[in-house]
Amino acid sequence: MADFVGVSTEPRRGVEKPVGPYEFFTDGGVHVYLHDADFLGLVWLPSGTFRFYFVYSAEWTPPEALATPVVELTFSKVEVSRWETDMDVLQDTEHGGQVSDFAWDGADGFDFSTFTLDLSFSAARMEARLLEAAPSALS
Repeated sequence: MADFVGVSTEPRRGVEKPVGPYEFFTDGGVHVYLHDADFLGLVWLPSGTFRFYFVYSAEWTPPEALATPVVELTFSKVEVSRWETDMDVLQDTEHGGQVSDFAWDGADGFDFSTFTLDLSFSAARMEARLLEAAPSALS
């Protein structure tokens, strides 16, 4: 079972099956809803760690996150089972950051879908943080 850090432990406010990290509240009470954010990118570290970055547009940023509009989700002990990128639509900048789904199976499995990427993986841990800005490599 995946462990969640930085996520609310209140009933119906944390990461829940099947919605997963697509919508939850942080432990500080900020509503994270990836439908209102754009996917900036994914960093895959040699340690078996994924770091996903999302940014809210100015009009959709939750009031509690105005100073920290970037969502960072770090997954540890990652094992990828499927990674498909639609190379034909990579140039479509209008939809490139659109997040379709980020489901959780209730154990350690995650399915992430955007306009260009379909990814399935398992992870032992997810840590959620809100940042003032995206790392410079993603800007």
